[in-house]
Amino acid sequence: MTESHIIKLMKDEKQISELGGRSQSHEAALVAINNHPNETIDVLSKVLGLSHSGAVRLINTLEKENLVMRHKSARDARAIVLCTTNAGSERVQKILDSRERVTAQMLKSFDDRQKQDFLRLLKVAMSNLTQEQIEARRICRLCNEGVCRKSGCPVENSVK
Repeated sequence: MTESHIIKLMKDEKQISELGGRSQSHEAALVAINNHPNETIDVLSKVLGLSHSGAVRLINTLEKENLVMRHKSARDARAIVLCTTNAGSERVQKILDSRERVTAQMLKSFDDRQKQDFLRLLKVAMSNLTQEQIEARRICRLCNEGVCRKSGCPVENSVK
């Protein structure tokens, strides 16, 4: 990958932050909550690498923007869990669409065989990144898990 490709990818990554979010954590939180609804703030704080109070402040902001809502857990009435609102789910789709454009741009010079080879090698590399659940979610916090789960996410599959 040339320096100009790296600069282009950095500019495209900036598109995600230009969707109106306050930070990458803001957008990553939305995607993570959408991918794993009904998880606690504690789990989200670990996935995002934030303190618990930092995660609470982030959720307060997302809730004020009508992107996330809290509700009691069906499994434990004492626990509060998170899910995206309809507006939050729509925002997640914009984030994922932006990431898809970046990926397509990166792969557009590959022919079909090269794309398949690249994906095969990427799966091998990604399957060796972690064996910890929280770390797997941290790695995949901006992933389109609707696509990845269908083909078997190599990161999640590596968790024992």
